[in-house]
This record gives sequence, C-alpha cells and structure tokens, in this order.
Amino acid sequence: MRKVLHLTIAFAAFLAASVGLAIPAVAGGDYGEKIFEVGDQFFQATDSNGHFTAQVTYVVGGRPFRANPVAFSLVISPYLRSIATGTMQCRAWQSKNGALTGASDYHSIPPGYLWHWTFPENPIGPHMQASGSCVFPVNAGGRTGTANVRFVFRYVVDGGGGDAATHRQAVPSDKPALVSSASIR
Repeated sequence: MRKVLHLTIAFAAFLAASVGLAIPAVAGGDYGEKIFEVGDQFFQATDSNGHFTAQVTYVVGGRPFRANPVAFSLVISPYLRSIATGTMQCRAWQSKNGALTGASDYHSIPPGYLWHWTFPENPIGPHMQASGSCVFPVNAGGRTGTANVRFVFRYVVDGGGGDAATHRQAVPSDKPALVSSASIR
C-alpha cells in the first residue's frame, strides 16, 4: 500500500512537472500590461502553454462598425500538441472596462492549428480585455484526461495624442497582460 501511494504521488508530481503546472496555476504569463500606440501596434508572448499575439490596426475615418480592430492568435505549445488526442474547442470573449462587450469567437480546431480571431471594436482609451480557453482531450504517459488552456490579455488602444502616460497610470500594474494556465483532469 505504501509503495502504491508513493508511486501515485511520484506520478502526480511527474504529470504536473511535465505539463509545467500544478492545478490550478499560472504558467509564465507575467508580461505586464500592453498599451498599443501608433508606433507600437504589436504584442507577442510565449509561455509553457503556447504562443500568443495581438495586433491593432488603427482605422482613420471610413469603415463602419470597425474601430481599431485587434487581431489575436494562439497556438498551443509543442508539448501540449504532443499529448493532445482530439480536437480543441477554443473560445474567446472581450470585455471593456470590466463588462462583456458581446464580441466573441468559437472554433473547433486541430491542436496544431494557429487559432486566430479579431475583435473589431476597440475604442481609444478604455481598458479592454481578451479572455479565452482551449479545451481538448489528452493522453500523458498513459493517463487520459482533458486539458484546459486559459488566457487573459489586458490592453488599451492609445490614440497617439500624448495621452499614453494617462493610460499607463490608470492600468493596474499588478495585473499581468497575459495570464495563461493549463490544467489536466
């Protein structure tokens, strides 16, 4: 009995280490906040769960129903792809000043796919947030389960009118821009 318990604890520690996380946990992810500016329109971050990007396109006049669209992408890490055994169900949603905007994205995709989506409305100034998760079946060393890779990305689209300093003071510095975590159950 004692040997089985030690093997169970050892396997659980191995599984947590191989995924790079305990449940629940934050992997890497402390990238600070991102304030997009006219000369700084791109963000990227990589942690043990994958590679994330965001890019704003400033829109001057013209296109109705689109204000500074931000395009995002996420691809899960090579390790998570290696243990994935089925299709990922990926969802993303947007918040503005803490309230959901109604913008969202859902895709059922293979584990190696570069998931990409756009939130079309990103007005100058408000505190925006992109949140989401990808859920998929896994087999890690003969143990089957479900992985849930979650992320949060906080950002402000700055208008380039010299107000970036105001946004920097307003964005809480204790909240990371990208918080990514994964759990396997």
